[in-house]
Amino acid sequence: MKKILIAALMLLCVTCAGCFQAKFDMIITDDGEVFEHCKFTGNAFVIRQIEDWKAQNEQFNPDLRAKPIVEGDQRGYEFDLHYPDIETFAKSDGDLHRAHAGRNKGVSQRKGWFFDAYDFDFYFTTPPAKLPPEAEFATQAAFNGVVYDVTIQLPYSADSHNADRSDVTNKFLTWNLAPTLIHGGERFMNVRFKIWHFDKIALTAAAELLLLAATIFFFVKARAEGSESLGKDLRFKRNVFAGLFVALAMISAYMLLAPVVFTEADIISLAI
Repeated sequence: MKKILIAALMLLCVTCAGCFQAKFDMIITDDGEVFEHCKFTGNAFVIRQIEDWKAQNEQFNPDLRAKPIVEGDQRGYEFDLHYPDIETFAKSDGDLHRAHAGRNKGVSQRKGWFFDAYDFDFYFTTPPAKLPPEAEFATQAAFNGVVYDVTIQLPYSADSHNADRSDVTNKFLTWNLAPTLIHGGERFMNVRFKIWHFDKIALTAAAELLLLAATIFFFVKARAEGSESLGKDLRFKRNVFAGLFVALAMISAYMLLAPVVFTEADIISLAI
């Protein structure tokens, strides 16, 4: 009986090999917009599950318009979503970026003058498969063609991540969820990054230059002034502008270099 079961499982695995491909691509622009492209395809064995997935997503997202696609002997759906900012994305319906108590925090956001910092803590889980060792080996060999990738494209290099693959710039990050989908278990996807405000950086730099120029101007004027009372006034102004220059430089350095610490109050994802 056990041999018959294993043979049936092996036949099933051969039938299903390469039967399912899922790709979830997210692009985040330098002004915080989020674009998503999702594609799910499969053969006749899993098309019913794909149809159920499509119906559930359309229920959660009334504006979703899934487009049917055919690729060889596989068919399925793909769709695109757009969010004006990361906060809107974090508060939308979706399994990966939801916050699960005791598991993950979803999306956290810390806004600042020079940059906005983000922490993506995504979570994916499927029930563990309980198969005998012989069937597990056959399943693993047969499902090598199954694809389930999550890719995030960032506008700037990630500060940290646990992606399975990344490019040299650390902007293109990919997580392979196929092993978790096949064998069951949990998978955590983490990435921290910043969206820089270069307009505010330029404004601060301009203010620094103006303060430095004023300091130099009053320094030169004070040295050239013959009147003691007027020279004292010029030195006082020089010291004021110099103090403002140093203070702004120190505050700017702290805001740029201090490590970002996320708290529970920074979580913006919907919770389950």
